[in-house]
Amino acid sequence: MKLYTIIGVSVFCLMIIIQNVSSVEMDQVDFDMMFKKPQEHWYNLHMMNKKIGYVHSFMEKTTYKNQEMLRIKTDIRMELSALKKKFTIETNRIEYLDSQLIPRYFFSTSNESGEKHIEGRIIDNIAYVSTTLNGNTTKSEVELPNDTISENAAVAYLLTKNKLKPGEQLNYHAFSFDLLKPVESKLNVIGKEILTYQSEELDVYLIENKLNILGGINSRLWITEDGITYKTSTDMMGFAMVATKTDRTTAIGKTDEIDIMLQSRIIPTGIKTKPGTSRLVADLKLTNGSLIDTIVDNHRQSLEITGERTAVLSIQVTDIDESQCLNLPIQNTDLDSFLTPSMYIESNNAKIKKTAESIINGEVNSWRAAKMLSGWVYKTIIDKNLSGGYSTSLTTLETKSGDCTEHTVLFIALARSVGIPSRICTGLIYTGGGFYYHFWPEAFVGRWVQMDPSLGQDIADANHIQLGGSVLESNTMIEFTEGSFRTMNQLEINIRE
Repeated sequence: MKLYTIIGVSVFCLMIIIQNVSSVEMDQVDFDMMFKKPQEHWYNLHMMNKKIGYVHSFMEKTTYKNQEMLRIKTDIRMELSALKKKFTIETNRIEYLDSQLIPRYFFSTSNESGEKHIEGRIIDNIAYVSTTLNGNTTKSEVELPNDTISENAAVAYLLTKNKLKPGEQLNYHAFSFDLLKPVESKLNVIGKEILTYQSEELDVYLIENKLNILGGINSRLWITEDGITYKTSTDMMGFAMVATKTDRTTAIGKTDEIDIMLQSRIIPTGIKTKPGTSRLVADLKLTNGSLIDTIVDNHRQSLEITGERTAVLSIQVTDIDESQCLNLPIQNTDLDSFLTPSMYIESNNAKIKKTAESIINGEVNSWRAAKMLSGWVYKTIIDKNLSGGYSTSLTTLETKSGDCTEHTVLFIALARSVGIPSRICTGLIYTGGGFYYHFWPEAFVGRWVQMDPSLGQDIADANHIQLGGSVLESNTMIEFTEGSFRTMNQLEINIRE
């Protein structure tokens, strides 16, 4: 699983706090009062007490289409590693905000899966968004609540409305440029504190923000009376993502090495499970949150709650009787959505369809065809490395490289193209003495069957613990990271059998 994508969401949460507060009633703000001159800020990014990169923001008054606007430019750079392979994640964003702090126009680029561009406009509470990934563009429209503002709306709004006071409580929606949708947020001004910054003691206000996303994310922000943010901290995945104000030289300076795969793995206690096992029974303990909301309960795995934060998980894998499986193409109106293409799964692409038809070579039995496709993906992706983002199915077909996400999207695209409804599963897989975060597909052949082309398993073994998925993927696929947010560094596993 792309844990660095999760880290990107973490930075999104920080950026909401760095420059984003607002009131329920979005009155117009006076740009002359807010910004008498351009503002530029640099922040170090730390995770697990190690520096992983920086955030740079620049704000100025300008005009856009003959209207006075606030222009905000945000640059984020992170350097991470996964199983000793280093990655650099870069995002650059420009937006133009009107006097109600609504992003009337925005544009962002990132190095995900080659190059990703997002361009959008908000008109009459509708966000019109075009997302281009490797030359393919998808357009979408998102309806926004009346209190939606930019995720980078200025902290100075509190100052102009005289709302930087202990006890103030504000509700609003922040439009996320990563999620491409509004996020419900609640903000509280807790009180005043003393913050030490470069050996100087500063009087600051402590503000807390709660985001209704990925099971709930809480952040804290320390700002001075003149509206400058000096520190933010977001609690997620069992640790804190921290941004601290600094200078440019320090911000772009050397980073520390942190292996997010090794840091996020779960080492179980109890007996040692075996690859290919058809049954797994384990005691689970979650230090924060609800196991019912975290662990999927379905035909394959069941959860027995034993305490406030404890449960017994049972996973049973059963064989498939191919004589009972449906013939292709499978026609079921309830499953039509799992036959449709999406940004990452281009099942309508001629090359994808031609490849799938060549693989199954006229096979009409859905289970036999699914096994052919899974086996082909396993053998064809020769370079089984950790890629730098969610690659699309077509890119994966052309490069024949990638990790579990690439195996999954390629299989699903091939399967959908020949009439096999398919969808993504996310969760944990046991390998090498620990549980790691993982993607694998699920195909409908008369009933849903979980498969794993990454490991060459026609039927995914019982060492796969599903935390999420079984829904139609979005254009960001961020929804599949929720299980990671809920469990990382917070889940304990004791294997019984």
